[in-house]
Amino acid sequence: MENGVTIRAATDEEVEALPAMQVAAGQLFRQLGLATVADGPAPEVGGFVQAQRAGRLLVAVDGGFVVGFVRLEVLDAAVHVEQVTVAPGHGGQGIGRRLLLAAEEIARERGYDRMTLTAFRDVPFNGPFYESLGWRALPADGLPSGLAAARDEEAEAGLDAWPRQAMAKQL
Repeated sequence: MENGVTIRAATDEEVEALPAMQVAAGQLFRQLGLATVADGPAPEVGGFVQAQRAGRLLVAVDGGFVVGFVRLEVLDAAVHVEQVTVAPGHGGQGIGRRLLLAAEEIARERGYDRMTLTAFRDVPFNGPFYESLGWRALPADGLPSGLAAARDEEAEAGLDAWPRQAMAKQL
């Protein structure tokens, strides 16, 4: 526990609220001129349930309230950060960093030596933030098939209107 925040596996009861938290946190993108991101559809709760049951969903809890989460999947024999979200009003406290470090521990414990994610290259709490934690941009023309498919889906959703990149971290 650091600053009163605990990082742990999500419980069944916590899963239902996570899509709304992701939507609320996405409003930060509007301030950066990325309205398409802010106006995107809410994620399906089923994906969170699946991740929680597989032990791939961690939450940050402060005073009994969930204030952040990281949702993981396995992609191309690596642990892929599908989403990391910190609730509005709780940013800038190191919660996202702690969630990612906890995700790295899970990946190591499960025998993985690499993690991946996709991010907006120039958004301060995306590309530059991940770089500060040791993540490195991957060349777009040499992505493994699963990661390339994820990037294609992002492009189809209109997210490539702003520079995006796939990133990896060796563990």
